[in-house]
Amino acid sequence: MKIKKITDENILFDDGTEVTYHHEQDCCENVYADFKQLKDTDILSKDFKKIEIEGVKDSGIRLNGYFIPCYNEQNGYYSSDLEIIIKYPNGDELKKDVSEFVEERIDK
Repeated sequence: MKIKKITDENILFDDGTEVTYHHEQDCCENVYADFKQLKDTDILSKDFKKIEIEGVKDSGIRLNGYFIPCYNEQNGYYSSDLEIIIKYPNGDELKKDVSEFVEERIDK
């Protein structure tokens, strides 16, 4: 499977698989995976047999070896909980808690 589209919110594969993230956002925070960073790599030319996610301490995750920074931008009052979700075309979902890999950008 190949990547068809990369947006702020997700990565879409040509077989219908989607990689996205979830965080219960509040008014004064932004916790997210910066998928758009992948556009500066050769990932669009790659063919994937499966999707593998691994954490990179205090900075983000790797998707099949490609680094995706994850950020927690806030004042320190809110959580840095972040979950990566792989949604398969058959309706199955795989959720991975990556909260411990988020880069903290706390303004106090």
